Amino acid sequence: MRFAICLEMIYPELDFAERAVRVQQAGFTAVEFWGWGGKDLDALRKVVDQGVGVATFSGHRKGSLVDPQEWTLYTEEVRRSVEVARRLDCDRLMLLTDELLPDGSARPSRSDLTPAQKRDNVVRGLAALAPLAERAGITLLLEPLNTRVDHPGYFLDSAREGFAILAEVGSRSIRLLYDVYHMQIMEGNVIETLRRHLPLVGHIHAADVPGRHEPGTGELHYGNILRALADAGYAGSIGFEFTPQGDTDRALGRIGDLRQDLLKAGYAIR
Repeated sequence: MRFAICLEMIYPELDFAERAVRVQQAGFTAVEFWGWGGKDLDALRKVVDQGVGVATFSGHRKGSLVDPQEWTLYTEEVRRSVEVARRLDCDRLMLLTDELLPDGSARPSRSDLTPAQKRDNVVRGLAALAPLAERAGITLLLEPLNTRVDHPGYFLDSAREGFAILAEVGSRSIRLLYDVYHMQIMEGNVIETLRRHLPLVGHIHAADVPGRHEPGTGELHYGNILRALADAGYAGSIGFEFTPQGDTDRALGRIGDLRQDLLKAGYAIR
């Protein structure tokens, strides 16, 4: 497994490229982020050239999968993000079912669409995007989010439903982004859910509950979760997407300690 650090909520006093450098100095080999618009991609590319991988970033910031009237905008966002991914040697893009507003809530969708119609539209929208992903050699990561704390109004708030949707789409280029923080809030049963559906998991996000801080600050036992993933054969990335409870260096130190504990136990962690 590879540990990646999300740059969005750490070192707020630094620009993005400097944040990535600090992550590398802390001993990590990969980063991720949200939208690429407004970021210095040339500076990020220089950090990539220095050995920092980009695990994933947002494939769109506008448009919705639940509404076919927005698919043209959504698809264009993904196309542009694919070009940025090539530039950064990244092979995975995160997708949401809805566009998020600045407060984290989902932008309201058409009132005439029923939940069943929205679900069918998500399946058809992903199926339409699959050939684009396959041609580009990109994996698109559909992410369920929690609607109880952070993202009210968001359509896909269940990993179980997300896995069922992916089974219908039937493309190897579409996988689920399983966010442990979000799904602990919505469903719980994290380890067994991951074990049961691991072939459909393309990326994992990690933060503790409550508060969305670094592992070790809440109720989740990440040592057990990561051991279970490794024992089940997961060899992908774990993206630590969190707000530091205090100092960023201390938060990264906690994640580094978690990695060291796994290495001492004989697990292969990058």
